[in-house]
Amino acid sequence: MFGIPLHVLIVHFPIVLALFAFLYDAWAIYAKRPELHDAGFGLSLWSGLTALTAVVTGLQIAGLGGISKGAITGHALYGISAAIVLVAFALWRYSVRARQSGPEEGYSMLWLIVQGLAAALIMATALTGHRL
Repeated sequence: MFGIPLHVLIVHFPIVLALFAFLYDAWAIYAKRPELHDAGFGLSLWSGLTALTAVVTGLQIAGLGGISKGAITGHALYGISAAIVLVAFALWRYSVRARQSGPEEGYSMLWLIVQGLAAALIMATALTGHRL
């Protein structure tokens, strides 16, 4: 758009938001402070949304640019995988929270594992994209 690569401007948001969502939820479990899950919840939702935006703009650049397909394969694989995990996790967390009447008592260790997987995928995406 107007010669500005939107992908380069957007990619930092899902990276930071996913990592901080993981850190807030891990901190909430470690420190036994469930109110921190509220911050993790908001960060999870925004990381899913910005990850989708980053994937769409990345695929747009890959289609328009002269970058070889072999160079972007790993980066695209990690990015699409991270976006799928982040969006699925955000929707899962939102649906559980919408059905609960109280604060987020139902935060399970499985969620932290899924968030850790998403954070690892997003870091792999960042490291492979940095070389493009």
